[in-house]
Amino acid sequence: MSIKNLSKAASALALVGVVAPFLVQSVGAAEPSSALSGVDGVTDPSGSEIIDSAAVSQADGTGKITGKSYAGIGFESGDLILYQVPNFDFSLNNKISDSAYPMMKAGASRMAVIVDNRYTQTSEKNTAGTGYSWQLSGMAGDFTSSNSHTLNANEAQLFINKHDSGDSLINYTKPINHNTVDNTGNQYTPGTLTSSPDGLSLEKNVNISGTEFKQIASAIDSKLPGATGLDFSNTKSAQVVITAGGIAKIVAGDDYVSTITWNLTANPLH
Repeated sequence: MSIKNLSKAASALALVGVVAPFLVQSVGAAEPSSALSGVDGVTDPSGSEIIDSAAVSQADGTGKITGKSYAGIGFESGDLILYQVPNFDFSLNNKISDSAYPMMKAGASRMAVIVDNRYTQTSEKNTAGTGYSWQLSGMAGDFTSSNSHTLNANEAQLFINKHDSGDSLINYTKPINHNTVDNTGNQYTPGTLTSSPDGLSLEKNVNISGTEFKQIASAIDSKLPGATGLDFSNTKSAQVVITAGGIAKIVAGDDYVSTITWNLTANPLH
């Protein structure tokens, strides 16, 4: 399918992000070891316990026999995962001007989701573990139309969280996971929007157009295991600014598309 057909169904200034999960791993998975080996009462961790007892008559005429078996599980520190990233649709119907263009509608599942399973806490209340850090950055390429017309990074600029004062246009959410063991690859959806937890920072006025990655969000010594959602449902959480040089080059009726590359880093990883 051509870029033109894609964007006619989506938008003129549409930005395409990779949605497939990406894992940041340091070593391969070890061979599994038994969680029941050495447990009192367990004779065969991967088999069965022999009960071999007859039911005993009860006063009411029924019979009963009880027996015990065991279930065991253990955990190791997991992976840092870039699970999903948002697309930004700015519509095909913008009047040419020098204003900032917001997205055409609020997006219920327009989120970046980072899943951090590296935690090694020693307290079940998650207050005494090792905190880990990560940084999320983005880089947007030139806006190019299906007719090979181009607006470069000096002519069309993609801004993330563009504001000078007030609340962030990107919101933190603890996202809802719709995956199961047998049903994977589903998008997370936003949970309740809350204030950013300690250690999570959201940058503002970030122009990600160009050839360098620009930091969008970071977590420093975070004590929140699991998924972090960066909610871009606000139509102004991403905006396109066309400069004077870009206005002079716009071809009316063209559909311009930029590809965003997202980068999740951690140092140290473990």
